[in-house]
Amino acid sequence: MKIHSLIDKFSSFYPCVFTLGIFDGVHIGHQKIIKNLIFRSKTRYSSVLLTFYPHPKDVLSSDKNFFYLNTLTERIYNLEKTGIEHLIIHPFTLSFSRIKTKDFLKKILHPKYKIRKIITGYDSHIGKNRDNYYEEVKKISHLYGVKVYKVSPYKLKKKVISSTHIRESLLLGNIEWANKALGYFYTLSGNVIQGKGIGKKINFPTANLQVDSKKLIPKKGVYAVKINYLYKIYLGMLNIGINPTVEKENKKVKIEVHIFDFFENIYGKKIDILMICIIREEKKFNSIQELKKQISVDKINIQKFFSREKKN
Repeated sequence: MKIHSLIDKFSSFYPCVFTLGIFDGVHIGHQKIIKNLIFRSKTRYSSVLLTFYPHPKDVLSSDKNFFYLNTLTERIYNLEKTGIEHLIIHPFTLSFSRIKTKDFLKKILHPKYKIRKIITGYDSHIGKNRDNYYEEVKKISHLYGVKVYKVSPYKLKKKVISSTHIRESLLLGNIEWANKALGYFYTLSGNVIQGKGIGKKINFPTANLQVDSKKLIPKKGVYAVKINYLYKIYLGMLNIGINPTVEKENKKVKIEVHIFDFFENIYGKKIDILMICIIREEKKFNSIQELKKQISVDKINIQKFFSREKKN
């Protein structure tokens, strides 16, 4: 896959099949669009995907609580796995957002790219007025001899798969639905940083993870997880929360993972935490001893969960 940093940095040497979108999460709905793109580009055309960064909501909305399913690095990695040939990552700015859809299609896109087919999602929107991309492209497709295909929504348990619905599920702790909708385990990645060492004092040492500030953090609670460190998978339990039993003032959410049967010093090292399921919600205990007892129960429950998973 070749990566191009701007719309103007890419020019079709060959006729292409084209799609555009944010593709945050590169979930199975996105994958359905991309599979259609690749299928219709076989033998005769190149496959081209245009995406934007940052997310339009980051630029146009005053909501500071918008977070990504994928960092840009993760999005690129997930898109590369799909097999597309060309990925264009164009900066989304205020000035770019003011371009009318018709002008974008007529003056920017079609004169530069030899587009023969366009693949759109069922709810793709574009331009200053958030026009329906499929409808706008259909209006002018005959001028350029372009065929337009709209991909129907992908549903999971009668719920349409979308980045928005996946975010909602993660914030509710419904990790299983989110993972199925993504087509992979939701992952928190980052470097291990120094904590206060409280876990070590109660015989449950934890690695504190520093993640990208714009990455969506799921609901507070205790989770069964798998940890990828140096391409080896370990089992463990993750706590997301403010540690209400021991923290009296600092209300910052922490991400701490206890890795089973693991004794290496990994401060400063990068790890990936694959989230499997939630075990319980965050709770304040009356004492450290009560907390320690509950963590022991959590560990046993998680080990039982992984034993059942292994048998299945």
